[in-house]
Amino acid sequence: MATSRREWLAAGAGALAGCSTAPGVIRIAIFRGEEFVPLAKSLGHFPAEGLEVEVHELPSSSKAMEALFGGSTDVVAGGYDHALRLAIAGRRAKSFAVLTARSPLALVASPKATRIAKIEDLRGAITGVSAFGSSGNHFLNYLLARHGMSKDDVKLIATGGGHAVTVASAEQGRADAIVTLPASLAILKSRNPGLRVLADAISPEGTREIFGVEHYPGICMMAQEQWLAEHALEARKLARAMVRTLDWARAHSAEEMMQRLGRQPSREEAEGLRSLIAASADRGLMPGKGPEAVRDMLAATYPEARQLDLASTFTDEYLAEVR
Repeated sequence: MATSRREWLAAGAGALAGCSTAPGVIRIAIFRGEEFVPLAKSLGHFPAEGLEVEVHELPSSSKAMEALFGGSTDVVAGGYDHALRLAIAGRRAKSFAVLTARSPLALVASPKATRIAKIEDLRGAITGVSAFGSSGNHFLNYLLARHGMSKDDVKLIATGGGHAVTVASAEQGRADAIVTLPASLAILKSRNPGLRVLADAISPEGTREIFGVEHYPGICMMAQEQWLAEHALEARKLARAMVRTLDWARAHSAEEMMQRLGRQPSREEAEGLRSLIAASADRGLMPGKGPEAVRDMLAATYPEARQLDLASTFTDEYLAEVR
């Protein structure tokens, strides 16, 4: 019987917790809900490149980056904004393949908060993000700043993340507005016709309106510079495997992708996955002006982000064969 995605991710998490890893095995940490690396493994794209890979699923991009700098993983598939946040603190992680070229975040008003029709209406409102200091938190701060407000103008709460919690927080009015991911946004839209979406960075139009760019680097494959220097061939093979995976995803339906991952999707999950596939990056390359857009987003929380050397946070050199 084939091993399910959950079974081999659980095995990977056990390895990350302290079991030894065989020499030559590349350890990749992903955040919960990242789908392209598990898909690459399911499709056999890693062994096709001569790579032996362990995948470890962690609760968030932040935890995955902690594992990277703690030495318990080699590569992370996580939010590029985390690489910039670490660079502010003098810790360097470099993107070497971009997986998604849009932010996965949107901000919606609770169906119960009828007074909130635009971002300016959030003044004094209870606003939910998955965790304090999360990507959603920084996204919210950026939106507030663009509309002449500050983070102190809202009452921030941490919901703990997860689609069920996000949806319940919005529908039950525990938050007047909340930052969502594609699947939770799809659920809220299907159950609440007329849902007020205050900002939607998931769509191409929203990316242009919110960030002023055509493509925004979201999820990236990242590693420390020393690992990349010592494993240039492996990095090139990983990048090629991921580009092949993105190509496969664009050529297949969300339902087919979920089947490959060993899951039967609900209608809302499939809709969220379609958004993810639509956001997949072209050939894995860092989009033009993308790093600047992420830097500007973070600068609403960390003004020192404007001093970053962005060129040190990404490279396309391992994608030379797929340009």
